[in-house]
Amino acid sequence: MAKHLSRSQQTPETIDQLNACVSAPGARTPRPMQKEATFREWVVQNQIGISLTILSTLLAAHHLYPSVQPFTTPFFQMSYYQPETGLYTQGRDDIYFVISAVIAFTAVRAIFIEWILRPLAKATGLKKKASLRFAEQAWLVIYDTTYWSYGVYLWKNSAYWSDLGAIWTEWPRPGASGAMKWYLLTQLAFWIQQIFTVNIEERRKDYAQMFTHHVVTSTLMSSAYIYRFYNISNVVLSLMDIVDFLLPVAKILKYYGFETSCNIAFVMFLLAWFVTRHVIFPVVCWSIYQNIPKVLPYGCYSGKTAELYSTNAYPDRFAHLFGPYLSEDGPFCMNLTVKWIFLSALLFLLGLSLLWFTMIVKVAVNFIRSGNAEDSRSDDEDEEEVEKTENSGSETTAERSSGSENSWRRSNGSVRTRRGGGRVLRDSDRKALLGRIGCDKPTHD
Repeated sequence: MAKHLSRSQQTPETIDQLNACVSAPGARTPRPMQKEATFREWVVQNQIGISLTILSTLLAAHHLYPSVQPFTTPFFQMSYYQPETGLYTQGRDDIYFVISAVIAFTAVRAIFIEWILRPLAKATGLKKKASLRFAEQAWLVIYDTTYWSYGVYLWKNSAYWSDLGAIWTEWPRPGASGAMKWYLLTQLAFWIQQIFTVNIEERRKDYAQMFTHHVVTSTLMSSAYIYRFYNISNVVLSLMDIVDFLLPVAKILKYYGFETSCNIAFVMFLLAWFVTRHVIFPVVCWSIYQNIPKVLPYGCYSGKTAELYSTNAYPDRFAHLFGPYLSEDGPFCMNLTVKWIFLSALLFLLGLSLLWFTMIVKVAVNFIRSGNAEDSRSDDEDEEEVEKTENSGSETTAERSSGSENSWRRSNGSVRTRRGGGRVLRDSDRKALLGRIGCDKPTHD
């Protein structure tokens, strides 16, 4: 009789019955659908491909279509070369070179972190969390060591190496060497790229500070370039860059558990900070205050010949301040207002550095008095913080700033001393030093 059952009687009448027939006890439930990536997350995950695609497209158009070469050449070569002098002048086409350098930095940084540094960290025994942090810090070491060395080389082979007054003797010279122009434009590109980085990665608590810092730094560097303050820019950048690679070195030593070496690197960082930012840098500021009136007469200079053509340093109320922005020919006017605008910006940086250095020393003294300290944050919180940036391969924004000053500002909890180490301290400054920078116990997963 079973052979004569109708088709409708053999087939379950509802979807629930069908599911009941095919679902065996203990069967694996389907995985929940993964959350669709946002545009920002998509950019983070594909930044290597996006950057290389843009650059390769420009390069292909440059070689395949000669008619577009006048438009594509500024992306790959510095513009405004003057064969008669061997120098480069400046102009609006420099913007294209900076844009391509920003894209190149995005690709290079992601390639180093994802394809070289993280695999190297894992091969040497570091686990997921520590390998990401190692890669971020190692990239900073590579960049800052390279640019600090190059900047000092330019400074050492200049007339103002032993005479800061010579910084202003040729201003506003209408050209710079190819080495100097490349150095300044790529440094500017790096800081603009930091603005991009801080906006595509997960927002941190110090996002506003870091974003503001990068915008201000980029604005100061571009303004100094437009005003042809090449020499003083070289000096200031060289003084600032040295502390930026000593700090990541200390963190890398921490990740591998070399606490003694980490302590030594941190002491070197403190000494370098003090000497460069609170001994040499104030001397540079004083030289600007003292030497500009002596070496550089107040007045307006020609952008083409750098000759003083008007002793009237205030030809109008405000328009002369924007002359270098509007035309390569100027006028380039030097007066008390221009001097103090530029000097005030440097003194502001000096004041911030002094404030941060005072805090760092206070934290270091408390650390010495209290013995070793350990981070009271749970490992889960640390892991969650890293997982948010796992796919980005981008550097931690709190660890990249001029002199890494803002690294001290993160305060995600308290710090306590180990048993027998002294009193329990709730100190966000020490937390910033020991948890994110200092040489407390090594990071383990």
